[in-house]
Amino acid sequence: MGFIREIVYCVTLLGVQFWGLGFCVKAIVAFMGLAMVIATLALAGLLVVLGRPLLFPVTLTHTRVSPVKNQFSHRVFLVGIPIGFRGRIGPFLSIDQDGPRLPYITSSRRFFTWFSFEPARYLQRGDNEHGLRDKLDRFLRSQNKDPASWPYAYLMSVPRFLWWERNVVSFWYLYSPSQELDAMIMEINNSFDEKRNVIFQLKPEYDKPLTEMDDLAREPKYLDNKKSVMSLPSLPSAKFYKGVWEKHIFASPFEKVEGSISTRFIDPLHASLFKTPISIANVVSIGLAGKSKMVTRISCPEPPMDPANVTAAHMAKCIFLWTLPGILTTPRIIFQALKIQYFQGLMQMMDRPMIQPGSVARHPTCIERKLEPFWRAFLSRCVESFPEPLELTYIPSTSISNEHVCFLSPSSGMRSQAVKRLTVEAVDPGFYTRIVNYNDILEGISYEQQQKGSRADATSRPLVVSDLQLLDTLVFPFQKKMPIVPVGLGFTLANVLAWCRGSRSQMDSFVLSSTAPSLHTRYAECVIRIGLLHRFAMNSQSLLWSYGILVRWMLLGMAPSICSMVGAVPATYLPVASAIMYLLLWSIGRMAVRAQLFPLSF
Repeated sequence: MGFIREIVYCVTLLGVQFWGLGFCVKAIVAFMGLAMVIATLALAGLLVVLGRPLLFPVTLTHTRVSPVKNQFSHRVFLVGIPIGFRGRIGPFLSIDQDGPRLPYITSSRRFFTWFSFEPARYLQRGDNEHGLRDKLDRFLRSQNKDPASWPYAYLMSVPRFLWWERNVVSFWYLYSPSQELDAMIMEINNSFDEKRNVIFQLKPEYDKPLTEMDDLAREPKYLDNKKSVMSLPSLPSAKFYKGVWEKHIFASPFEKVEGSISTRFIDPLHASLFKTPISIANVVSIGLAGKSKMVTRISCPEPPMDPANVTAAHMAKCIFLWTLPGILTTPRIIFQALKIQYFQGLMQMMDRPMIQPGSVARHPTCIERKLEPFWRAFLSRCVESFPEPLELTYIPSTSISNEHVCFLSPSSGMRSQAVKRLTVEAVDPGFYTRIVNYNDILEGISYEQQQKGSRADATSRPLVVSDLQLLDTLVFPFQKKMPIVPVGLGFTLANVLAWCRGSRSQMDSFVLSSTAPSLHTRYAECVIRIGLLHRFAMNSQSLLWSYGILVRWMLLGMAPSICSMVGAVPATYLPVASAIMYLLLWSIGRMAVRAQLFPLSF
């Protein structure tokens, strides 16, 4: 370094002597600017995250204090990961490696990883092509929040264990630019495949003293040997952080959708807090009267572990002691619920209500996904034929799509009249299969948007309409203009749909008269399957699938008899001939349906 410094001195002095002081100043400024550009380009490939992956063996204790007293606990293996980090840590942990952009061999490795974090399991549904950081930013924007307010995030959740996944709640710790815990996202999943993502602000409790961090703990560290991922420490100002949010999800069969949730957390990245057993989180359910009804405590009896330093023997021990009991969580919860209702007889379980707007519905069926575009097209055509200025915002079921679709009437561009605004949200994905069965669409809309009066949530409804009278004014004229499908005795598509349903529907008239003929087959397939489910399978997709397997088995059983009667196929090749005949019949039937080569007139 001394030799280089002398060279710099010599070059500087020679430059001043020959080219003057001004030229040297300009050269130094240009050199410093170039150095800054090079440093910026060098740091462009450096990923900066907060914290590091950690394994948290915790105990969940559920204590019901009102109206009856009950307590039970179980062990759970939580894993914390810094959001933004993507990769694998040995054969133990795979983080954010799901998605179509990854090659097949990479995605198939998840099966050989003990624990994995897949973006499709978290936050919104329907945008699984994004990573965890992208999904977090999209969710924050949907809540009218600025992602720049929380550049760092840390996720603590129950990961996928081989092929098993059951995650009641996930905690997203959001950190401010000053690296302090500032907000929280609680992702609650109930037993009905529904979820609610709640974001709320956290406030520090300064009455609890916090141990000061030493200088070594404040220094950033690298998570890999290539030094491409830098881990920053968190800088908490208090030991505990508190937050409150309103309850809008049916999380327990004994709890109504009302009241609030009070929470208290510690910063899981502050290592000094784990020197003694500590409670990571306390979640208290509070009723409308302000009294506590249930307390959930997440305690960590030992310090978290670094998966990079865990041996195979230690990991096997953790899986046996902490993960396997987690698999039995659902049977234990069911046992406790039956114990409270039938053995103690102190509380009664309530039926599941419809979810509230803002929650994420269950995963839709393939029929519901295929029917959603027809309802969207119906609203679009109604708006197109509306004579007054109107802006309709259609919100599909969040389990199908996260977009908000805006329809404008032709006269909306005129400034002389005020634009009327209307919002229609399909909260329940089952709405799409029910709306096609109503004789009158307007009557169906009126029924679907009514409050169902559930014990758990009296305000729940499948369809949320901001102005029902305006929607009636929009739909009724379009209904009158729709051409009526002629009623006859022939083998027409309208008659087949009416027979499968048991009655006629105005949605059939709209689809057969106002949509492209190429879509009629898709619509008819959905309606026929709904009719078959209702008439023969007790609305069970699994039972209908079993019927399909039985029909295939019968076809394969009949094929050898046909081949033997013909006598053209030796007995040795009968199985192969049966398979070929079955595939040929299936292909011909499939092509006939697609090409509409059957005696059905549209």
